[in-house]
Amino acid sequence: MYRRWWIVLALALAAGCSSHPAKARTYHLPPQKARYNETPLPYRPVKDGDMVFTVLGVTTGLTTLSGSHADLPARGQLVRVRVLAENDYATFHTVDLTKQLLVDSTGRTYAVDVNGMRVKRQPDNYLVGSDNQVEFDLIYDIPKSARVTSVHLYGDLTDELGVRAPSDPGVVARRTQ
Repeated sequence: MYRRWWIVLALALAAGCSSHPAKARTYHLPPQKARYNETPLPYRPVKDGDMVFTVLGVTTGLTTLSGSHADLPARGQLVRVRVLAENDYATFHTVDLTKQLLVDSTGRTYAVDVNGMRVKRQPDNYLVGSDNQVEFDLIYDIPKSARVTSVHLYGDLTDELGVRAPSDPGVVARRTQ
C-alpha cells in the first residue's frame, strides 16, 4: 500500500517538474465600475525602472472637487487621473506623486494641484512594498481649452540597494481614446 503512495507521489512530482515552460499565472479579477464621468482607458502598463504604471482612467472638465473638509472650484478645468503603480523592486519603494506631470496637446506640462490633492485626501507619496501595488488619483487644474494627451510618470529610479539615480527620465503613458 505504501509503495503505491510513493509511486503516485513520484508521478505527481514528475508531472509538476516537467521541462515545459510554465504558463504565466494571472489573476482573474472582475471588472470594476468606472467612476462618474471617468473614461476608462485600455490597460497599457509602462515601466520606469522597476516601477510599472498603468493609467486606468481619466476624468476631464471637472468644475469643482468636493472633499470631506472642503470644496475646491477649478481655476480652469480639474482633471483626475487614476493610476495603478506596481513595485517590481526587490525592496520597498517610494513614489512621489508630486513629480507626476500631465501633458496637453501643445506639449505643455502641468504639475499636480496640491490643493486638489489635499481636498481628495491624496498623499504626497506612497511607500509601496516589494511586489505590491497601489492605486491613486492625481489631480490637476489646467486651462479649460487644454486637451489632455498623456501623463509623464516618474518612479524615482534606484539601484538594487535603494540608492536613487541622479536623474530619472520618467516614462510617458499616452492617452489613446
